[in-house]
Amino acid sequence: MTLALNFELGQAVLLVSRASAEAQNLDALQQLRETLAVQVGSSGKVDFEQVDRIESGAVSLASAHYDYVVANPAEPWAVEHSGRVLASLLLALKPSGSLAMHELVLDSTDSITESPITRTKDDLAQQLRFAGFVDSQITSCEPVSESTLRVLGESCWNLSDASAFVARANGHILVAAVTAKKPAYNVGAAAALSFGKKAKAKNTNDAHVAASQPAQKVWMINV
Repeated sequence: MTLALNFELGQAVLLVSRASAEAQNLDALQQLRETLAVQVGSSGKVDFEQVDRIESGAVSLASAHYDYVVANPAEPWAVEHSGRVLASLLLALKPSGSLAMHELVLDSTDSITESPITRTKDDLAQQLRFAGFVDSQITSCEPVSESTLRVLGESCWNLSDASAFVARANGHILVAAVTAKKPAYNVGAAAALSFGKKAKAKNTNDAHVAASQPAQKVWMINV
């Protein structure tokens, strides 16, 4: 499954993945980065960051810096984006910026016991809303192949009995392609709201009195 990605000249794009888990697909990631670099041109840029560094706080993404974030784009899609990571990706996007990502989900919460994957697609949609994203859509959701499940069990999750896990999980673990947007304002920006009524001057004397009164208080809220 591939994400439909089309960018414009001059856009700033952030690729987010887990290089250690996807070592067998580093060529695919590099090819994607080169393809995106051609689309955004010399006036744009394509950066790469490992999701583990974002999760641990080892790196802080620049605020309102990217037009687009592409997360977990290549098989075996081993990254489960936590609330902390999603919040960081939201912060890194410019207002109205877009997120495109892959995420592994369960077909139902009780389909597999002891699964490294714990969320359904509905849980994922809810997590995106909690993080602050809007207009989230799951554009496709398909079963993960047996071969990819085996790679996940043996190389990514280091399960003691990967074969038994594949037998239980086959058909129950799906890969969802997701798109979402940042609101048209920068999260955390301050806005000034005045709750007082403005005095209406009836004549010159009233205007002089109103001008001599102390200024009304202004409340600051973060949105």
